[in-house]
Amino acid sequence: MSNLKVKTDEQIIEAVNQYMEKHPNASRNQIVLYATGNAERVRGLDKQGIIKLPKALPKGSKSNWNRHFRLAVKTPV
Repeated sequence: MSNLKVKTDEQIIEAVNQYMEKHPNASRNQIVLYATGNAERVRGLDKQGIIKLPKALPKGSKSNWNRHFRLAVKTPV
């Protein structure tokens, strides 16, 4: 019995390439999420050189996810 939800490498590669054509400025995470495959498999294909993902942003650089924590701390008392 095969699992139809599991994508082959070729399907992941095609999904990544299509998304990158439509969204040339997409972040690495957006591309991985769109591929809807296992994130480690997508990153593995990048490490093997089969696909080319954008470079990962350094921690804290151009990332504003922690702004939510700062807002919670700086709330007026």
